[in-house]
Amino acid sequence: MFSKIASIALPIFALVLVGFLYSRRVKPDLAGANKLVVDVALPVLIFISLSAKSFDPMSALSFTGASIVLIFLTGLIAWPLVKLSGATRQAFLPCAMFTNVGPIGIPLIALAYGPEGMAPVVVLLVISNILHFTLGAGVMSGKVEWRMVYANPLVWATVLGVASSQLRLSLPEWVQTSCTMIGSVLVPMMLMSLGARLAGSQIADGRVGLQSSILIFIARLVAAFIVLHFIPMQGLERGALILFACLPPAVFNFMLADKFQVEPNKVASTVFVGHLLSLAFLPFGIWLAFI
Repeated sequence: MFSKIASIALPIFALVLVGFLYSRRVKPDLAGANKLVVDVALPVLIFISLSAKSFDPMSALSFTGASIVLIFLTGLIAWPLVKLSGATRQAFLPCAMFTNVGPIGIPLIALAYGPEGMAPVVVLLVISNILHFTLGAGVMSGKVEWRMVYANPLVWATVLGVASSQLRLSLPEWVQTSCTMIGSVLVPMMLMSLGARLAGSQIADGRVGLQSSILIFIARLVAAFIVLHFIPMQGLERGALILFACLPPAVFNFMLADKFQVEPNKVASTVFVGHLLSLAFLPFGIWLAFI
């Protein structure tokens, strides 16, 4: 089991460390590269993962429902813990509900389960992003912007991927190869970019970050096992849901907090410390997923 955990976790931490050390020394401007990855590589990866003939949307319905319930249930469990966190409800709840499923979740589940794991993690990514851009932003700002859903390329990539799968459409080989090459850029770039972002982060309130991160991890894990009790799943889907619960808070939480001025320093601390604590949380999550 230890070798399994190491083979999954160590490549993730190694690539994040490469990005961290490189950024500390060179301080590159990754804004353009990050935009290219998010706007092009991520939608392409979603499309090719969902357009695979092995993807069955009907069997994914229970997993999709479980993912939605997990996010909402985590928020309900975290609500009474707000005072213990040292942050406000608007700052704490989105960090609890929305994880870094892109830069960490995709590589983690891909390494844990191989190509078969991409469809579930894509479902998690799309559901999490839709709710984050609407519900999460709404918690912080007090209003929901639906344009964040229908203008989101991830949503359109999902729709086109599922449609392609159901219509049994086959892409020309050169198009398939091109899409695969573009999608393969995503995982290493996201991890190294995350390391670069962490290298430029500052902890304004480490105590709040530590308290919040521990409370978030407990709330999400409790929520995950409650969901699995009422929506039983096995194998890959069970493991993906548990690993999702062990991910650190999404970096996008800080961007929203900064935009709406909702305790951005405390949110930044929670995100930063959460990623540091993931050195312990993720191996523990891998162990839970495979026992």
